[in-house]
Amino acid sequence: MQLSSVKVEQIFNKSDVIIDYGEILSNDEIVKIALDTFDNVELKDDGYIYGRYDKTDFCLYFKNISYLGNPHPIYKKRIQIPNTFKELYDNNMNRNIKTLLIGIYKYKNNILFCDFDTSTYVNKKMNNSSAHIYTIDLLKGLETDFFQKNDKRGNKITVFTKNAKNEFYKYKFEHTEIESKIEIVNTFDAFFKSISKEWFGIDCYKEMIQSGYNNKFQSEWAGFYLEYLLDLYITEHHLYDIVRYLQNKKENEIDLDLYFSKINSYGDLKTHSDSSSGILGNDLQTIEELVKSGKVYYVVCNHETNYDKDYEFEVTKFWNKEQHKSDILSYSNKMKHDVRLRSYFILEINKFNFKYLNIYNQGKNSNGDARNPKISININDIDNFLIHMVEFIEDKK
Repeated sequence: MQLSSVKVEQIFNKSDVIIDYGEILSNDEIVKIALDTFDNVELKDDGYIYGRYDKTDFCLYFKNISYLGNPHPIYKKRIQIPNTFKELYDNNMNRNIKTLLIGIYKYKNNILFCDFDTSTYVNKKMNNSSAHIYTIDLLKGLETDFFQKNDKRGNKITVFTKNAKNEFYKYKFEHTEIESKIEIVNTFDAFFKSISKEWFGIDCYKEMIQSGYNNKFQSEWAGFYLEYLLDLYITEHHLYDIVRYLQNKKENEIDLDLYFSKINSYGDLKTHSDSSSGILGNDLQTIEELVKSGKVYYVVCNHETNYDKDYEFEVTKFWNKEQHKSDILSYSNKMKHDVRLRSYFILEINKFNFKYLNIYNQGKNSNGDARNPKISININDIDNFLIHMVEFIEDKK
């Protein structure tokens, strides 16, 4: 084993990320770890590890997970994929052998494996290309033993420990979907699966008005309609022990809308337009205090937007008339006509990635006092906070 030349983030244990040199395993060390970890495998004469699961023959192609390199952020790691992988993959496919691309991460006593879905990489130009992984992915893998996510580019990664190798086998060879060990992921998957992915402003206003929803006349109807649907879903499915919607908060209380009682964590529900470059969060000081002893989760619904000004102000006129306003074109330039949901994702802010948040200064109040700054997450930095994402592919044109 040798050490890397640069100190970057390393997973020390389930609750500590530290800055240190990375550990780079030799091929002999990788082979030993693989043979000690995986069942029914052996090293063949070509230098690769082969095995059999049920009726499937497979080959494990291992590469070290290491820092991506300067000038990239210290939370970003990779495996390098040389040309030899494509050659091995094609040769094995001709022999009806399934080749798996596995990254291996070791730091002190922690060993983590990451399966990079070959369908993403095998057809790419293999001139020492890379597959990326982030600190939060390794941390969640160590926390839960088996962690999966699609990153913002749609690459599927599966991080697992030795304890979860059987789950990995079932997922990889039996095509069994493994339920997430992060309970809120399963809850929000079910919620978003249950709702329509196309929302029309007038229909949404009518539904909220008919139900007597307290935020039925908010101008930014899409965000409040999402809150309305989630509140309804929680009530109908009796999910208060998993997630509670916090409304009508008093002054000086925590300004976050969601509370996850089982894990004693707060969160918020956000809508995000495709055209926006960042996600605006809550009060900076509040988030900073919460992550000292826990985590904060943002559940973000990503959508594309059509504006009402392109549809003869249909929603604007309806909204103003329902409130008996004299100016029926009030808010006309900003009013949304309809939205189409494209994806949703869950972001985790913890004490380790908090420092990578951006600070959004809100300016001053009408009395001249400075407003408290908020956090924001640049969409380009999202993978270091992302723990889950689902694209609504079936609704794409």
